[in-house]
Amino acid sequence: MNAKYLVFVICVLGFLVSACGPESQQAAEQVLAGAAQTVAAGITLVPETPEPSLDVNVVVKQTFAAMTQGAASQKPAATQSQPVFTPTSAAPAATLPPAVGTGGISGTLMYPAGGGGMPSLRIVAFQVGSSKYYYVDTDRQNTYKLEGLPPAKYHVVAYTLAGGGFNPGPVGGYSQMVPCGLQYGCNDHALIDVVVTAGHVTPDINPNDYYAPAGAFPSNPIP
Repeated sequence: MNAKYLVFVICVLGFLVSACGPESQQAAEQVLAGAAQTVAAGITLVPETPEPSLDVNVVVKQTFAAMTQGAASQKPAATQSQPVFTPTSAAPAATLPPAVGTGGISGTLMYPAGGGGMPSLRIVAFQVGSSKYYYVDTDRQNTYKLEGLPPAKYHVVAYTLAGGGFNPGPVGGYSQMVPCGLQYGCNDHALIDVVVTAGHVTPDINPNDYYAPAGAFPSNPIP
């Protein structure tokens, strides 16, 4: 309590004591003297409060209630769920149709026109036993290569193309006369079966027999 306020209270009490009887005045003077000493010493009186008695059962109940409330307020720790694997059947491997290998033929060309040079030629490979054929056009060169032929037997014929001063004319074939040397006395103009195998270009297929009689070789399939 503030000392000035306490002095004010003492003064009020002194006034009230002066209005009372001698006995009351004497008792009041003793109280005022004690209060004055307290003020002079700067001591603030605090009333004592009795300590509450401890009940063991109450303490146990309060402790248990506090523990229960604390446990309820805590969130359970997150547990990591294990992944679940569902077995699936393996996808079937992609199957592709077997690739059909092809082959080819190549050779050297000639033309019986003497010093007129080489015309452009169409080299045709007729598949034996079928109506299929394959061809390649040259540009006045003296060699050729025809690729992309399925494995089979072929007859090979050369047809003169118009252009460069040449008209469609003599037809050459790869006949028995070619390996004979195209010499006098080689009279076999039968076309030779050329065997083509996959992945291989058969060389020296030279359709240079221009001496066969008319109609001995197939006509140009692409006139």
